[in-house]
Amino acid sequence: MGKQFAAVAIVLTTLLLGVGATAFAQGRDDPFADSQIWTETQVSIKLRPDLRLILIGTIRLGRNDSAFINEQAGIGLSRNFGEHLTGAVYYRYISSEPTPDRQSRENRLQFELTPRTPLKWGFGMSDRNRIEWRNINGRVSWRYRNRLQFDHPVAIGERRITPYVAGEIQCDTRYDTCNRNQVYAGARVPLSKHVTFDGFYMRQWDARTRPGFIQVIGAYWRLEF
Repeated sequence: MGKQFAAVAIVLTTLLLGVGATAFAQGRDDPFADSQIWTETQVSIKLRPDLRLILIGTIRLGRNDSAFINEQAGIGLSRNFGEHLTGAVYYRYISSEPTPDRQSRENRLQFELTPRTPLKWGFGMSDRNRIEWRNINGRVSWRYRNRLQFDHPVAIGERRITPYVAGEIQCDTRYDTCNRNQVYAGARVPLSKHVTFDGFYMRQWDARTRPGFIQVIGAYWRLEF
């Protein structure tokens, strides 16, 4: 069964890459648009039943999938407050080069609170609220991010794949406005007791940054111990 789910993850990634590549090619000459591939691995270590240590590594390809534009390393703690509420705090160090003439180094603190509500017919809703303190090349700013997600598990044999759709809005003190919107469609696939794959497609609209209009294929892995 584990091999079958690994195959599902590979097929899902291949399909996402194929769909995304066709759409990305349309915007190759637009300096305000980009195609990107985001990969991330999270290692979650149980410290006690309601508390986990999280280690994070992220690599992103951009400039129409031709160059490394973002590398991240992070550490954090995640705690469950009952069945329907999760809180977390993270630190990330981020090195970015979105264009050849722009580079940044960022120290970021993230504070999250995510309530989750069961809905009718097996659907679930989560509402992640994240506040970020950011020091980018010595300049301090804050950002608020709200991500609303709906999902529904689908049983396949003894396991469940969970498709989801989500929307996120981001408000940045550098611009004194809510400047960024993102929409996601994806699925979480359990490959084994300790490994979960999350594949998604994302569209972003942001007129204040360059490039701000991007399309993303994402492949996230979560390892739990």
